[in-house]
Amino acid sequence: MKLRKILYLYLALWLAFPCIVIIIWMMDYNLLIGTTGTAFRIQGILNCIAAVCGVTLAFLQYRETEKALKNKIILAMIAAGTVFLLLCGNFLCIFFDRGEEYHSFTSPDGIHTIVIMENVSLISGKVTLYERVNPFLIYLKERIITDDGYRPVCAGEYSLVWQGDTVTLSVANGAGGNETISVTLDKH
Repeated sequence: MKLRKILYLYLALWLAFPCIVIIIWMMDYNLLIGTTGTAFRIQGILNCIAAVCGVTLAFLQYRETEKALKNKIILAMIAAGTVFLLLCGNFLCIFFDRGEEYHSFTSPDGIHTIVIMENVSLISGKVTLYERVNPFLIYLKERIITDDGYRPVCAGEYSLVWQGDTVTLSVANGAGGNETISVTLDKH
């Protein structure tokens, strides 16, 4: 059946995605599509589709077996187990996604794009500057620690100065001062 092959192909791609993400992380890059498509968010979407594929495959298998009560119970257990496991996977994806906020900025000449990620915890915040390498990957350049979970870019308390291949980011640190970093971006 053609549908079954398509479903198995999708499940193979679904299993390959975490491996691809791990390889990306090992190369010191992060996956980010736009400003919201983090690896964990994408995996959560893929998990939902995989749950539908798993239930559909179980149903297709059931259609080819005799319609005994035992087979109905097995189908129900497989479908429920598949959905439960993938929803648990989604819970982990939400847990690891940590509420990061991403902001993208392009240089005046249009050559470079940086991505600023703001992440907060109970006692501190972090502003991380990445360089966008391509539409899917970003590369870590520098970090700034802020006070008490403060998000200066969201609050509008930041400045960016572009000078050729160098960008200087200055942010309020939440304690009345400023933190400044300057990074040189790679030529692409």
